Amino acid sequence: MAKIRGDPRQVALAHETRRGIVETLQDVDEKSTVQIQEALKVTRYHLYHHLQQLTKAGIVENHRDQGRARWWRLTGPINLEDSNNTSQPDLTDFPDEVASLIRKGANVHWIEIPGSARDAIAAKKMLESAADEWGVELDLPFTFTPSGILVIGKSRK
Repeated sequence: MAKIRGDPRQVALAHETRRGIVETLQDVDEKSTVQIQEALKVTRYHLYHHLQQLTKAGIVENHRDQGRARWWRLTGPINLEDSNNTSQPDLTDFPDEVASLIRKGANVHWIEIPGSARDAIAAKKMLESAADEWGVELDLPFTFTPSGILVIGKSRK
């Protein structure tokens, strides 16, 4: 498998809920978490997860807290039309189920394994042990040393 690469802003905007947050904030100076939640009809936990992803990508910021309210705004202009026309990462090397999850906005985390041979061997043994535990056939060559682990969580849609 290959490491997924892409512009973090484009990847963040690929998810429907995150696009909705940006659309909600486009024509206003700011909105509170509650106002965004009411506009999108999502749970608070779900909303905070997506706000965190947009914050990491530098698209939104929590610029002030007033009492218990958190206020959000865009960090700059966002052209959603441009983000609509971006191509998906090349997913041809992935199994169909994995590629489908990524296209639907699944949570994707890349865990970098430090460069030492000891860490790579430990990661390989951990993967083999997990595969054995779950009855998954994992036929890794003796010389295989992982540089990272891609963890994909199903979308909550």
